[in-house]
Amino acid sequence: MAPSLHLAQACIGAVWIGIPADSVVQAMALPAAPAMLPRRQGALTCVVEHAGQPVPVVDLARWVEVGAGAEESAGAARVLILSALGRTIGLKVDSVGGLAEVEAQSVTRLHHDACADEVFDCVVRDPASGRVLSLLEVERLARLAAAWRQDGADAPAQSSAQSSAEDAPTTLRSYAVLQAGAARLALAADALTEVLPMPALHTLGAGGGMAYCIWRGRHVPVLAHAALGLAPKADGAAAALLAVVERDGLALGLPVHAALSMETFDAAGLAAPDELLSALFDHDSAPLRVLDAAHLFARFSEAGLSREAEAGPVAHSAGRFGARRAPDVRAANATAFIVFEGDGMVAAPIGQVERIVSLRETATDGHGAMAWEDQAIPLRDLRAGATGADGHVMVVRSGDAHVGCIVARVHLLVPPGGGQVYRMGGAGAGWEFIAVDDGAAQASYRIVDLGALAA
Repeated sequence: MAPSLHLAQACIGAVWIGIPADSVVQAMALPAAPAMLPRRQGALTCVVEHAGQPVPVVDLARWVEVGAGAEESAGAARVLILSALGRTIGLKVDSVGGLAEVEAQSVTRLHHDACADEVFDCVVRDPASGRVLSLLEVERLARLAAAWRQDGADAPAQSSAQSSAEDAPTTLRSYAVLQAGAARLALAADALTEVLPMPALHTLGAGGGMAYCIWRGRHVPVLAHAALGLAPKADGAAAALLAVVERDGLALGLPVHAALSMETFDAAGLAAPDELLSALFDHDSAPLRVLDAAHLFARFSEAGLSREAEAGPVAHSAGRFGARRAPDVRAANATAFIVFEGDGMVAAPIGQVERIVSLRETATDGHGAMAWEDQAIPLRDLRAGATGADGHVMVVRSGDAHVGCIVARVHLLVPPGGGQVYRMGGAGAGWEFIAVDDGAAQASYRIVDLGALAA
């Protein structure tokens, strides 16, 4: 897996910059009358207070041409508190964007003069927004400004009372703030792996079942806002982004409408009665819902579907069928399977299928039954919203019962030993797949129990 960079986005004038997310301590409003730090030259603009200590603030517009920003950002200036190598410095920005995850190999160096006095050398494109971000190195910013607040051993001597207070355990924690439905959701930054455009969603189980997506080759359950106790957006807009949360090798997906900012809050006393969501007010006194990742994974056992086992191929979706029990190891299929397109591409043991006939040639009574061996057997249309006479009927037998399953098409036959059967999810709560090479690419198909329809 290619190494990735987690970046916080901010805008200065017409320039979007990317800052390593782990260097962003807090975003705060620029005080209406900040303390001034008179300088004969340089980019220092003022001093703000953070954690009870003064922090110098840099205005990059005094150093480099940044162009004119959007009108809507006028008057909304903020200060990002940045820290690296024990040095804390502030950066004045016009607005704070969301989070971005980019592959490290996609970073491009454009300036090659090795000039120690330049602010930016490299750029990268955020795949989600399409923005070109100029990468800011916090330690370089502090060195160029020749101003910072020194933290740790190199700081000047302080009173014993102040030293004791600073040595006390801190409960400050960095959070990613996301728009999830009608709520602003705060999630510990170290639990958030990626925010990406919403991928294709599939379902497992009957009645719509559990939604999941394929993320980095894994099956990741996607939770609905209602499952988290969050209200939908007033305008009913669907979430365009997916936030992927990881813990102890498992992953869950949260639909979100926007990645807003990185903030630092005091995490003390945030336990909620339901142990999942708690209330908090940000630095502008606006409400937030804080999501506890530990309780999230404890509540939703579906996360077991995402467990990384052997590297598997991409799985196609299933539709309306119950799960079948299977061994928890990957093994060659002992019996033949037939792969067909119903509500998604799925597979079933061929031993369940007695005959496959054209739907056009099937005698039906118009009331959900078909003639088969001098009897009427029920028909079940497994196609995803399709109607009409195009398709096939697979006659399925379970004991003495029969059912005709209407499918869009029969895709391929997997002979014994032609695929690998494996299970995703925990014992008794997972789903079984068969991985095959269909001649074009390797793929996985969920195994369904057609016999359950005839029972």
